Amino acid sequence: MIYQIHFNRQFYIDKKTGYWISSDYPRIRAHRWVWINVHGNIPKGYHIHHKDENKSNNTIENLELVEAGRHIRHHITDEKREKARRLVEYIRPLTKKWHASKEGRQWHKAHGLMCWIKRKEFKIICKLCCKEAITKTYHQTFCSDKCKSKWRRDNKIDDETRSCERCESSFTCNKYSKKKFCNNH
Repeated sequence: MIYQIHFNRQFYIDKKTGYWISSDYPRIRAHRWVWINVHGNIPKGYHIHHKDENKSNNTIENLELVEAGRHIRHHITDEKREKARRLVEYIRPLTKKWHASKEGRQWHKAHGLMCWIKRKEFKIICKLCCKEAITKTYHQTFCSDKCKSKWRRDNKIDDETRSCERCESSFTCNKYSKKKFCNNH
């Protein structure tokens, strides 16, 4: 078997992709391994590009760090773009069907729960009472529903104008109130 060795690691050619892949775990492509050993970790959102387009030439002089979007645009051809469009056209109805299925809904429910469990807690300062509170909800600004309701009442957020059922005069009250009459009755 033909192989390459880079920084004490052995790589074999993947006939499907043409890239050289490590024979031990964790699997990594040779060009990425070479870059990491010379320059350190590859920043998120970046790819390692073979300057001469030869996937077997994994020398550091032939490798460059490029933004992922730029790298993808560089390699996409009209043929690849059309193939991707046809694939999406074929897959989209299948994915819609799966997401609507019992299995799909159960998966999303379990996935949502796991995301919530893993979400990090952080501290907020209540907009009304200025107490510190712990939450997982990014948009939360109050320590409790009690503080939120009091702030809404104080700022008349939920006030509306009604007509008194006895004298037909206008009066203002909270829209959640069952009040039907003005203060005169």
